[in-house]
Amino acid sequence: MTRKTPEQRRREILDRITGIQRTIRQVDLLCSGTLVKRTKICGKPGCRCAHDPAARHGPYYEWGYMKEGRQVHRMIPPGQATRLRRAISNYRKVRRLLRRWEAESVRLMQVEQRRK
Repeated sequence: MTRKTPEQRRREILDRITGIQRTIRQVDLLCSGTLVKRTKICGKPGCRCAHDPAARHGPYYEWGYMKEGRQVHRMIPPGQATRLRRAISNYRKVRRLLRRWEAESVRLMQVEQRRK
């Protein structure tokens, strides 16, 4: 088994970093937080929702996120829920990619330090 040279390892790390950067560039929307889908009981005694869970009103979408250090909740129209769900998923994906990028950067610095 042949060992990789420091230059080969450096090149592989740079290729992985380039792949991470390429993936991040493809992201269009980013939003942090969570999206919750809720159904509700209206409180009217004659309404079916009071007795039948399948007849509850909704769904209603609630977006929770941090703003200026405080938790904020907003109701979101159903038409926006799909886009927001994708934006939240993208945000989490980019955060994972940034952690990988950081780890690869540390590896790169270690390889380059050993070369000197």
